[in-house]
Amino acid sequence: MEENKFFKHLTVTIIFDGNALNRDEKIAGNITAIKKLNYNGEVRSFISKYAIRHYLFETLVKSKNWSKDAKLIASGSGDKKVIQFDIAQSDILNNEEIDCFGYMYTEETFTRKAPVGITKAVSLFPYEQDMAFYANHNLVERSREQGQTNIQPNPYNKEEHASYYKVSFTIDTEILGKDTWLVKDFKDQNQNNELEISIGGNRKKIKYSQKQQNGNITEYTIDNSHKLICQKIGNDLYKIEFLLNDKEKQKRICDILSVLKNGLYAQSSGESNTIIPLVFIAATVKVPSPIFHPYIDILRDSNGKIQVIGINDGLKNEWVENVYIQGCEKIPLNIEGKKIKNWSEFLKEAGLSDDKKNTNTDEQKNE
Repeated sequence: MEENKFFKHLTVTIIFDGNALNRDEKIAGNITAIKKLNYNGEVRSFISKYAIRHYLFETLVKSKNWSKDAKLIASGSGDKKVIQFDIAQSDILNNEEIDCFGYMYTEETFTRKAPVGITKAVSLFPYEQDMAFYANHNLVERSREQGQTNIQPNPYNKEEHASYYKVSFTIDTEILGKDTWLVKDFKDQNQNNELEISIGGNRKKIKYSQKQQNGNITEYTIDNSHKLICQKIGNDLYKIEFLLNDKEKQKRICDILSVLKNGLYAQSSGESNTIIPLVFIAATVKVPSPIFHPYIDILRDSNGKIQVIGINDGLKNEWVENVYIQGCEKIPLNIEGKKIKNWSEFLKEAGLSDDKKNTNTDEQKNE
């Protein structure tokens, strides 16, 4: 089977206005800290990759109907059990999360790199030791009105930091929609069109509708359009490739881009937060690396006006092919060049739409 080389690698960098989105451990008993790091001698708050991954996936579930039903398994023994995806039941063909965010399966020592790469979201201004005092006064008052006169407030403190944040994403389109296993036990039950793969002591069963054989390579059609290719490479060793069909692969990539362009659903410590891009930079790249991330920064002049720097530096990088850039009234941008496209053109250049109609019509309306 010929591999699809049509979809280009992508990177997205956004700047958003956030506020203490990733709480850390409590310190001194009743002080809730925020995650912080040292950046060139300054203390900056940050949101971990894992929190951003969670917000991204939750938004895809809510807005694009992605499945949240990937099967999980606790692997290991005693207190050392690790929760992981059970790929004996869920795989990249039937689950978007496993395809886009990777997995580690220790039952058979399978590891799949995440096609969707995510950086930390680091604040663009230093943390100045802001802290706020809170207490549940309203609930205490209501309890006292109900006759519970011995109820007292529970005061606590939270570190706070309101800042602009920068985060970047990459999409490796060669990995997305493709998974490879090396297994020792593979059976084709011809009588009922069912494949059996033994992994980690479990048997994975997959129904197929068609198959084509060419020497020691057999191609199976799964769910009428996906492919599973089996190649015998030794007396007791098989190479299994799962290949997503082009239409579903394109949909998953467009779903991710749409969510990143419009903003993530995020709640932290009971607050609704705003990972909404004030600056959005998307680029097709020859190498799936967050090219713009190290260049982008924010400066504030003496009049308090915000200026984004580093975009032109990123445009000079030879890995960058075509770019879509969007600012806002709060942070206006004035960037022009041959690489800069409108959204429809950008999707077309990336291989994510055809000549007649943009496959992501919602984006055309919002452009």
